[in-house]
Amino acid sequence: MTKKKDKRNKSNKGHTSLSGHFRDGSTLKPPFARLPKMAPSSWMNDRLPEMVWAALIIAHHGRDNAIALFRRFLSFIGNHKCHKQLSDVTLTGISNLPTDLREEVITHICSIDSVSYCLSPLLLFHSLPSRDIWSKYLPKLDKPPVNLLMQAVGTTLFHQSQEATDCRWVKVTARVVAGVFHVPSDIAEQYLGYPEVGDQRSVRPSIRASEMAENPLNPPDRTWPKNFWAECWEHTACFEREDEDTPEKQDVATIEQIQKIGSELWNHWEHTHTTTAIDAKHDAVFGAAFYGLQLLVELLIMNRTTIAGRLILRTLLETNITLSYLCHKDDLKLWEQWRQYGAGQVKLTWLKLDEVETKPAYISFENLENLANEDIWQEMLNIEIGHWNKTDLRKLSVEANKKDLYDKFYPWTSGYVHGSWGAIRATVFETCGNPLHRLHRHPSSPKMYDDVIPDACELVEDLLALVDKMYPDFPYRISNVIEDSTSE
Repeated sequence: MTKKKDKRNKSNKGHTSLSGHFRDGSTLKPPFARLPKMAPSSWMNDRLPEMVWAALIIAHHGRDNAIALFRRFLSFIGNHKCHKQLSDVTLTGISNLPTDLREEVITHICSIDSVSYCLSPLLLFHSLPSRDIWSKYLPKLDKPPVNLLMQAVGTTLFHQSQEATDCRWVKVTARVVAGVFHVPSDIAEQYLGYPEVGDQRSVRPSIRASEMAENPLNPPDRTWPKNFWAECWEHTACFEREDEDTPEKQDVATIEQIQKIGSELWNHWEHTHTTTAIDAKHDAVFGAAFYGLQLLVELLIMNRTTIAGRLILRTLLETNITLSYLCHKDDLKLWEQWRQYGAGQVKLTWLKLDEVETKPAYISFENLENLANEDIWQEMLNIEIGHWNKTDLRKLSVEANKKDLYDKFYPWTSGYVHGSWGAIRATVFETCGNPLHRLHRHPSSPKMYDDVIPDACELVEDLLALVDKMYPDFPYRISNVIEDSTSE
């Protein structure tokens, strides 16, 4: 059925494509993961807390005014007689200065009232490096602007945000003006003239790359960053983010319309049914279609955005690909092999439950026994272990020309079937709305807005087309009943 174009599916391509990954056994590795002795460095976790003072200035003064204040500070460093010692403008770096020099730097930073005000939230942190000196020059407010701190951190959490890049520029350029970081003259000119000089599409990445470079022989002290995040967690509460716009619901068929298709499918089954003997092909084609319609009805009855909806979508996919493969081959031996495999699985379940003292409530043990003996006496029925065609669903999809459906629906829905971390994370955890908790996760009632019905309709529509292919003159489709109801 026709689906509306979803703008959310567009990608900015700011990532390595799947084809750009390298295969190492069963692992696909992105290019950066293959670099030798890579030690990932985190702006958010390790370096943002060190430059949170700059983030506060940007949040309070606005970018243009903040840049002017930073230039004033950089000029102070460049003109100082001890400029080489002032190259590290992180909070930890400032705290490591000799006492007199440390106090001089902090005095300069806080000498403007609006700056000292916006830096006052730093005193909320008992572990702030050189807190004793900062407290001498920052105002003791009854209600420090915690919201300003949240805003400052929130706008700089992402390492490539404009505000984060501005903070990183201060850190890098301080090393340049202090004379400890030597760059070509044109690059130095761009750093000093930031953000007015040079093509910022190349200047900004250059700043970020330079800022994250660290001396492996002198690893940085991470005490303050760890304490910063620990105190943020200890002293502030989680809260929910504002709900994003929910996707627009698409027109889908009603339960009554799906049931009408089911009635027409039953009529077509009756017209094409030619024998009371076992007809593996006929039973498989119509059985899969009836199965798909019933799953779709159950989806329409329940909440369409649930975990169970994704489990059903995964089942519809496998049913679709399996039937597509069987129809593509259209080999009587394969139709019978698929059926016998299913009967063997019934027998396997029945035999295992026969040894269990307490039978599960979801299934009738007697019904299992009857099914196991339905086509052939179960003592003559083999049990196949593994896939029914000694292959896997992906290979079936390729042969049946359904790889596009496999790629669309298999990876994510299978995560829900297996209870993998991705599905659990997306369902029962929510990203905290408090920036001071650095986007951590907290348990939440599921807020799944994406409707599975349009995708389920697409898969069931395909099953109905397969019925028409194998047993012609069945024109009924879900898209038809939707169009008919719309035109009425």
